Amino acid sequence: MLYLDNRNSIIEALRASQGRTMRLWVEAGRERVSAGLMHEARLAGVSVRVVAAEQFAKRFRGVKSHVCLEVEEFAYADPDALLGRVAAFERPLFVAFDGIYDPQNLGNAVRTAACFGFDALFIPRDNACGVTETVVNVARGGAAVVAISRVTNMHRRLEALKKRNVFCFGLDERADRTLFNADLTVPLCLVLGGEKGLRRLTRESCDTLFKIPTAEGFPSLNVASAFAVAAYEAVRQRGAKKTKADDC
Repeated sequence: MLYLDNRNSIIEALRASQGRTMRLWVEAGRERVSAGLMHEARLAGVSVRVVAAEQFAKRFRGVKSHVCLEVEEFAYADPDALLGRVAAFERPLFVAFDGIYDPQNLGNAVRTAACFGFDALFIPRDNACGVTETVVNVARGGAAVVAISRVTNMHRRLEALKKRNVFCFGLDERADRTLFNADLTVPLCLVLGGEKGLRRLTRESCDTLFKIPTAEGFPSLNVASAFAVAAYEAVRQRGAKKTKADDC
C-alpha cells in the first residue's frame, strides 16, 4: 500500500481514483481542517475513517500530517498501449529517464512533467527507482496526472518511438550542441540519464545529443533540475510556434 500525506497528492489521487482501492484516514479533532479532503473522498466514493490521535500516530508512523490517504500500489501505464496512442497526440511530448535511483529526484521529475503537460514518462523496470509513496508525495499530485510507464528495455522503447516518428533527444553535458539551438517543437521524447548520466546503449539510441549551457567550470545539473530546464524550453518553443501560427 502507498500512504499519501500531502494535500495536493491526496486530492489528485482522489480525483483520478477510477475504482482503485482507497481509504482516507483523519485524526480525530482535525475534521474541520480536513473537511475539503473528506468532501473530495466522498465524491470519489472513497471511505473516510476518523480515528483517535493515538491510533492515527501508531498506524502512520512518521507521517507529519493529520490526514493520510491509503492507496493500493501505484498503477503504471501500459507501455505498449502508449505506443499505440502516439498518433493520437497532437504533438507528442514524452520523457524517458535512464535509471533514476533517488525517489526525491523522480518525484520532482514527475511533478515537472505534469506541470508542463507531458503525455508520458518512461522509467526502467529494473535497476531504477519505481513510483513509491515518497515519489508520489514529492510529485504533489503529478503522479495522478501524467502517465508513468515502466519498460524492460529502454533502448528498444526509444527505437520503437523513433519508428513512430518521435525524435529522441538526449541530454548530455559532453554534447557539442546546446539545447537552446534545438527544435523542440517536433514530436519529441527527451531522454535523460539517472544520477550517473546516460548509459551507452541509451545514448546511442538518441537521434541527437544536446547540453544545457552552464557557467564555465561547472557543467553538471541535477537530473531533475536539468529536466525542468529542458521541459520549460520545449513548452516555450511550442507555445511560441503556436502563437506565430495563430497570427498568420
